[in-house]
Amino acid sequence: MNHQQEVQVLGMARIPSAGLRKGNIIDIESTSRSIDNCLNELERMTGREILSTVTGFSSISIGAVNNRAVIAVGNPDSVVAAEDKERVLSSATNISLTPDKAIVQVIERQYIIDGYDGVKDPVGMVGNRLEAEALVIYAAAAAMQNLQRSAQRINLSIDETVYNQLLNAESVLLPAEKEMGVALIDMGAGTTEISIFSQGTIRSTAVLPVGGDYINKDLAIVLRTSIEEGTRIKEQFGLASPDLASDEVMIEIHNIQGNETKQVPQKLVAEIISARVLEMMEMIYTELQQSCDLDKLAGGIVFTGGGAQLQGIVAVMEDYFNVPVRLGRPDNIRGLSSEFCQPQNSVALGGLICGLRHMDPESIQKPSGVSGIVDRINYWLKDLFS
Repeated sequence: MNHQQEVQVLGMARIPSAGLRKGNIIDIESTSRSIDNCLNELERMTGREILSTVTGFSSISIGAVNNRAVIAVGNPDSVVAAEDKERVLSSATNISLTPDKAIVQVIERQYIIDGYDGVKDPVGMVGNRLEAEALVIYAAAAAMQNLQRSAQRINLSIDETVYNQLLNAESVLLPAEKEMGVALIDMGAGTTEISIFSQGTIRSTAVLPVGGDYINKDLAIVLRTSIEEGTRIKEQFGLASPDLASDEVMIEIHNIQGNETKQVPQKLVAEIISARVLEMMEMIYTELQQSCDLDKLAGGIVFTGGGAQLQGIVAVMEDYFNVPVRLGRPDNIRGLSSEFCQPQNSVALGGLICGLRHMDPESIQKPSGVSGIVDRINYWLKDLFS
């Protein structure tokens, strides 16, 4: 799929996820039911039966290792063959993992032929020594198996599993940002994913066990209300900084039982949210310092995910990190309505781009091709694994 290609999105469904904690499945039955409910809603909206999916994956167990391998080119004429490429990449993928870990994805960073680096595809080039650099992303094997088992319980076929941050990058990052250097941060419900991109590819990644749900819980505890009410308050009245709040604005909230109401100042709500936001900023900053020099990232920070919807949080982040920060909307697909083009949909729409890339280009132009796209994309993933 070309950058900024226009496609038709037939529908998107969002269902509250159950059976998860900090992005990990803790109840397969509940998770399967959430998936099934979402697919049923999507099938009702589109009139299409959904049998398979491009699946986004993340977990607090995610880890990444940069690895390098070198081989001698096998052909007598020193022309790199596809077999040479497969052989050196296989060697670069060969990392030592404990039995409880499994590889999620292997990212080809670059190839080096006789000392000349920056080669994207070495096949057909001449050289005697072929090197490959790869980023190997791994996670707890049980986390991946539980995802597969959840899908199997409802007879949903997983065509491809892709690390969430790569799907985010497809939908929100510009090619120039990935080339110059950029930090991509996705704050979901239970986790925050942090990745560094440069020279066109992902360089490092990590997942923190904090997200927007922590703000909801803080509001519920301090204001003595339910988590559902805390979520509503954040979404409707939440501000990332007390400086943005008005002294005059009062917010009506229900108690835990839901049978009584009281009024609290918006400034108090903003203070509760701000305390947690600053704590999360500190954790993100610590992780970024370990991965890169922020001053050398020409693209600054792109902030996406449901957590990026909090009013004022981009400005707070920009002030905290002292680098340019922009809101990561899934703008890499033209023709989307504003209801779809939101940060919380960046993973799902990245999956759409990924699914399109593996389809027959001619079929995309036909109505059946559009339904084929829907058959391959599962829109519950962002809520479920974030």
